[in-house]
Amino acid sequence: MGFPIFIIAGLFFVVLLIIALVVYFQIYKSHINKALNAKTKFSAMTPPYKVVVTLTMIALMIGIFISYLAGYKVANDRFVTASMTFDVHSFYAQVKEIDENTITVDGISLNDAKYRGEFKYELYEDVGILWNDEPISLSDIKSGDFVCITLVTGGGNITDIFKIQLLK
Repeated sequence: MGFPIFIIAGLFFVVLLIIALVVYFQIYKSHINKALNAKTKFSAMTPPYKVVVTLTMIALMIGIFISYLAGYKVANDRFVTASMTFDVHSFYAQVKEIDENTITVDGISLNDAKYRGEFKYELYEDVGILWNDEPISLSDIKSGDFVCITLVTGGGNITDIFKIQLLK
């Protein structure tokens, strides 16, 4: 992530307001000096404290607007990045225990080191259970069967079973 452009925009507006105040104070000082040195009547100028209050209110409104846009952009970028990042892994295992809600498997030695050992997963209705690319029921899988488990890891590092393939 690069340098946030909204910080530059915010600093630009702050510098612009400071320059406007300095210029107004110079004009006001010049006007007061001319009025004090001259005998004629000069038209009144807005007092500096009113200008400062007005420009401060404008600066606050611009700051709120820039903060809103920056927050929206950062949150949207994080949401898109998190929701579009999926990691899919498959590994082979032997079924140790299976019931209606969970499956316990033992990863075989052909897998990466991270997928060896015992794993227990919760099963949901939308998990695809296949044999030869044909859907089967969970009751067709028995303890001791070999399966290929496909895992999906999404945003927030949540890992779920996407598919179980029975290997015979």
